[in-house]
Order: sequence, then structure tokens, then C-alpha cells
Amino acid sequence: MLTALLVDDEPRANDRMQKLLAAHLEIEVSGVAGSIAEARAFLETTPPDVLFLDVEMPGGSGLDLLVSVADATQVVFVTAREKYAVQAFAAAALDYLVKPVDPDRLADTIARIHRQAARSLALRQGDHEPDADVPDGEVAPVGLDDALSLPLAGKNTSSLVTVSDICWIESLRNYTRVSLKAPAGVLLFNRRMSHWDKILPTGLFARVSRSYIVQVAAVEQIEWSSRKETTATFGAGTEPLILGRLPATRLRDLLGGKG
Repeated sequence: MLTALLVDDEPRANDRMQKLLAAHLEIEVSGVAGSIAEARAFLETTPPDVLFLDVEMPGGSGLDLLVSVADATQVVFVTAREKYAVQAFAAAALDYLVKPVDPDRLADTIARIHRQAARSLALRQGDHEPDADVPDGEVAPVGLDDALSLPLAGKNTSSLVTVSDICWIESLRNYTRVSLKAPAGVLLFNRRMSHWDKILPTGLFARVSRSYIVQVAAVEQIEWSSRKETTATFGAGTEPLILGRLPATRLRDLLGGKG
């Protein structure tokens, strides 16, 4: 069983999280703190497996508490504001939940916690850590409003991507090119296509060919240049997607035959 510390200055928020976690018998709430000072004292004496942490707290930011967190403790931020997500993931947070926390979204987080715990155990036992680029078959699905921290290809850094901003994804063997709406542009990630297949919302994103995944609702216009080439556009500033005949036909069918 994994232990969890809840840190939030609002008692009702801690109570609600305790009730949500009660549905997950494999996690035991070992402590509750209402301030940074209380949390720091708890961490010094009883380090938990998981820390559910608010950001805006009396006596300092939840981000300031991270220096007191043991390396083995996984950190999940739980906050009413989305603006701290970049800082949270930059600090190696496992996940970032926005209040009010959705039970299904929390279940996804719990699954990630268990996967990370299994990896850590394997490392302690001398096993090799699984290749981060190879999905293990239990990758948790995400929603449109979720933010993902993804490793950039060829760089020792990550970029934060909101799922709803993804226009299309192109497979480049061990990597994928991802076209985004905000900020508009294309990034190359150290992620394979199979990773996206397992996490993207079914019905909202479609695999129109072996090489392309498209967010169907993001398509603004389809222009049939010729029998062999079609261009899908996704709005000002975004890179258009050029498709062959069969992928274009599949996309048009998904759009209800509209061009």
C-alpha cells in the first residue's frame, strides 16, 4: 500500500481529496497539512510515497516545499489555477490536477503513480528502467483539457502541451512531429506514434493513416488540390497538413463529407 500526504490550506479541499482517495484502497492517507510549515515537519519525520500539494498556501508557495521532498516521493499538484502547470512540470511533478478534481481524472493519476512506483522498485532491485519511448500497455488516457510534459527530441528538456491545442501528429519512426494551435508551431517529440494512440481521447482524435493522427474538430477547411493530394488547414498560424487520397478520404468521412 502507498501512503499519501495531503497539503492544502482549505480543510474542505483536504476532506474532498480524502473522500476521492477512499475509492482507491491501495492508497492510504497518512497525513494532512494545512500549511507549508506543517507539511515540512511531516515530510521530515514521515516521508510519504505521494504528496498531493496545493500551490497557493499561507507562509509560502507549494513550489517552495519541493526542496523538502524526498526523491522517492512522487508529487501531484492539486490547485484551482492552471497557470502554475509549467513550473510544476519543470519541477518534475508527476501530474497536475485542477480543482474540482474529477474522479476519473484522479484514477488516471493513481495509475501513473503505480507505474512510477513499479519503475522505482525495479531500479532499486537492479533492473533496467523501461524505455520511456515504449508504452507499457497501461498508459493512462488523457482529456482535452489535460496538459502533458513531453521530452523534445535531441534536447535535454521538455515542453508542456495542452491536448486540445494539438492539430495533427506525424510519425517519424521513433519520433513524432506535433502541430500546435497555441503557441502555433510544430515540435518534434521523443515519443512514438503508439504512445499517442494509447493516450488521446477516442473519437476526438483519429488515425487517418499509419503516419498521421488528426484532431477532427480542429480541422477548419479541406482543399482538394488534386486526386492525389489534399490540404487540411487548422486556422491562422498553424501548419497545414497535406494528405494523400486515402487518408484524405478517411478524414472527409469523419467530417461528414464536408470539405
